[in-house]
Amino acid sequence: MSIEADARMDLTNAYTEQVRADLERVDGEIAQLEARLRSLHADRVLLGKLWENLSSVATEAAAPVQSRRGSAATGHSSQESSAPAPASAGGTRGRPAKRGSVRAAVLRRLRASDGPMSVNDMFEALPSAVRTSGKVVVRNTLEALVARGIAERSRRGQSVRYTFVDIPPGDEQA
Repeated sequence: MSIEADARMDLTNAYTEQVRADLERVDGEIAQLEARLRSLHADRVLLGKLWENLSSVATEAAAPVQSRRGSAATGHSSQESSAPAPASAGGTRGRPAKRGSVRAAVLRRLRASDGPMSVNDMFEALPSAVRTSGKVVVRNTLEALVARGIAERSRRGQSVRYTFVDIPPGDEQA
């Protein structure tokens, strides 16, 4: 019986050593993945800021082109022209704004806010061209920002409010 006990003990020790080695390997992989995740998160924040800046530059750059199409450039207003009406900042006349412009406007307003904003607060703060998209689009846009980690949702009773999430400088450098 002593030989069987020694064999069981050797087998137990071998399994214990293998499990310990596997745990150390998994812990090392987790640490590497966490570092990669922090790096990707910082990249996403940087790309989000870059995208927002580029979106606002594109919107600002489109404004002078629109004014040239109006009465100063053609001698009559764009409504009298046979050319299609120029695009507004968020979309075309009478049509909802495009998804990218709604997202950019919501992101700009959320980033500039002093505190949490409800969907109604956000909707009222947006330009009229973006408001033509409707409150549901604004809410869905805010939820998409929450899903991407760009915004945070907080609830107090039945009230839902959204806040821009800014990463501390130390976390961006990972």
